[in-house]
Amino acid sequence: MKPLTAKHQAHAGWSRLVLLWLLWGSTLYAIHATSITLDEPLHITSGYACLLTGDYRLVEEHPPLLKMLQAAPLLLAQPPLPDPRTVPGWNEGNLIEVARHVVVAYRPLDALVTAARIPTLLVAIVLAALVYRWASDLFGPRAGLLALFLCAFDPNLLAHAGVAATDLGAAAAILAASYTFWRWLRQRSGPSWRRALPAAVVLGMALGVKSTALLLVPVFGLLLLVARPSGHPLRAYLGQTVAAIGVAFFTLWAIYRFEIGTAPGVSFPIPMPSHLLPLLKLQQHLREGHAAFLWGRNYHHGDWRYFPVAFALKTPPLTLGLLLWVGLRFTLHVLRQTAGIKRQIGRWLPLTLFPVVYFATSLFSGINIGYRHLLPMLPFLLIGTSQIVFWFQTARPYWRWVSAALLTGYAAVTLTLFPWYLAYFNFLAGGPDGGYRYLVDSNLDWGQTWKALKRYLDARGVQHFWFSHYTINDPHAYGLDYDPLPPWPDAPPVLPRRFNPAPGVYAISTTQLQGVVVADPEMFDYFRQREPTARIGHAVFVYDLAPTPPVQWAAQCTSPVAPLSAEQLTEGLGHTDLRLAAFDCSQSWLYPAGNGWYVLPRPVSAWQRAQLQGARLAYEQKQTGFTPPFAVYEAFGLTPLAGMTVAAVHAAPAEWLPAQALTAGTVLTPPVALGETLAFLGYTTETTLAQAGEALVVATYWRVLTPPGQPLSLMVHLLRADGTPVAVGDGLGVPVEQWQPGDIIVQRHTFQLPPETAPGPLWLSVGAYTLPDVQRLPVSVNGAVVGDRLVVTQLEVKR
Repeated sequence: MKPLTAKHQAHAGWSRLVLLWLLWGSTLYAIHATSITLDEPLHITSGYACLLTGDYRLVEEHPPLLKMLQAAPLLLAQPPLPDPRTVPGWNEGNLIEVARHVVVAYRPLDALVTAARIPTLLVAIVLAALVYRWASDLFGPRAGLLALFLCAFDPNLLAHAGVAATDLGAAAAILAASYTFWRWLRQRSGPSWRRALPAAVVLGMALGVKSTALLLVPVFGLLLLVARPSGHPLRAYLGQTVAAIGVAFFTLWAIYRFEIGTAPGVSFPIPMPSHLLPLLKLQQHLREGHAAFLWGRNYHHGDWRYFPVAFALKTPPLTLGLLLWVGLRFTLHVLRQTAGIKRQIGRWLPLTLFPVVYFATSLFSGINIGYRHLLPMLPFLLIGTSQIVFWFQTARPYWRWVSAALLTGYAAVTLTLFPWYLAYFNFLAGGPDGGYRYLVDSNLDWGQTWKALKRYLDARGVQHFWFSHYTINDPHAYGLDYDPLPPWPDAPPVLPRRFNPAPGVYAISTTQLQGVVVADPEMFDYFRQREPTARIGHAVFVYDLAPTPPVQWAAQCTSPVAPLSAEQLTEGLGHTDLRLAAFDCSQSWLYPAGNGWYVLPRPVSAWQRAQLQGARLAYEQKQTGFTPPFAVYEAFGLTPLAGMTVAAVHAAPAEWLPAQALTAGTVLTPPVALGETLAFLGYTTETTLAQAGEALVVATYWRVLTPPGQPLSLMVHLLRADGTPVAVGDGLGVPVEQWQPGDIIVQRHTFQLPPETAPGPLWLSVGAYTLPDVQRLPVSVNGAVVGDRLVVTQLEVKR
């Protein structure tokens, strides 16, 4: 690659500074714009306790180095934070309880959180500088600038650069340890103590930041075996390797203030026994799993698809494209050239081995809570993609313009998301507003939107609202006055009136919306079926529910079983005065008068959906839990007779032939009363031309005039010309005990035409008869009985 001229070197220097200042400025503003996230009080409390007391009982799953760095500014806080040793939970080592009293209850909270976040921002600057330095060392200053640009505008790195957590610190520490190790390993003159000792110190610090840095040990061992420069035997590195292990151990021990004591399962004193606590806690967490959501599915233990999907949906498309491009070019280069393979391995393996090993281990993780666990891979990938600048040197000029446009778009997309970088999803997920359908938790909502929620509610004069979130933090710290919804500790375990929530304003975290850490994963499905009024930071959805119209009934399908008891219906709908009706929706339908709800077992058939035209899906439980899967539909203002055929019918006695009924029968226009009980309204048929052996479906529509005093059946016969039935479809799926005047009943009649049915016309005859005496209901006109059945239409059996 061509060396830079003095002028270009000056431009590159200014470009570096501008990018680092952009990273600093945008993250600093985001720090002030976002509220405290779920894990921050735990990390801050843990680090503060370690600094103040020298006791490491609250280290939990992560070693203390970065947490102590984040908590260091709080030693100067005014008013001072409470001494962790004096609050509930200290003796038991209960980090959550101690954090509630030390950090969550502190006021003003904003000043504390900002002070704890600044050290993470400084670490982010170090990370970006390291990305530039390693890319420059490998591929030249232009590649370094490209890598720094990708780093400075990567939304996932920016999202965690302003949070007092361990994820970005782990990425920086692992990158720093890998870079210093690479410099020691790849020195052409052979191993050097001047580079070995700093690499050992950085490795020890990385091990003190996060437990995942332990993966560096086998990675470094393999690199030492296969990626050292040719001509340097392994024995030349052994002495410095042993010394480096000792220095790394000493550095890690120094983080624990040279602690000596016993640990769980170890009966004799050992150095830094507290370092075993994070490993034991992490091991326990992996065994127990963690509530997670992936692409419409809730689960508790790991799914190997989680991190591949997260990487595909939350990594910017430009980064994905560059990775694919570089990977293909490198593969083709290796296939075409056999010479220099060892040199290529020595160049690329230090960049690729750790991401590959790390990603492979993530597939088996039982903790699926966020893309942030992939952050340690990201700097390596950005450095690797930067070698594409070699291609820039030979590309046609218009491709350079295309590249400039792509980089501009990359930065613009990130900046337009400011300050909600955490909510970034690429176009594969539908952007930030579509990501909640695939991933939630720390991929989207970590509690960072409460300040924006407060501004939104104040602008609309909302004084009180219902709120669902999972955190130990206190929304009152930001002036949010709310009624708690699950899973807040003081909320009811299940959302009241979950099929028909009370009118008002609701703010629901997308994590809880998708059923994570709530008693029933479908608890908030009523809201999932609606478009939110507002999306705060793409992460908290606000719903402004208007009162429902007056409702009179709830009708439940009993086929194969009724999903809900009467108590569950009234509790879920919030009404105790509803008419509760039941019917067999596999063969019939009930349209009570007025407004109401249908409760149907899932899956809902095509015929049932046709009867629900105009109804709105209000709630759906897809999984079997305390009840079988079911769906609730709002039936407000339905028009049940849409699509029904209303034509003249012929009333005649049963003994008349069809042709006689059509010529001499009494012609009537529906509705046609049958006795004092029913009125025939019309029918639908899927076809008027059938073939022998086929199934034929006819639906008849009836209005209840007066509930009968005994059971009855609806009669539908297919008659030959001689009056004998070819097929019979009698039945009734709405028990007469359920009938009330004004109800409309639809009965679905399925006929199976015998294979020997002769071609020609068939007549459809309908009526009703009582059981068990099989007495047909009469058809009367002006008080005179004119028949006991209706011939409604003619069908044709084709050849």
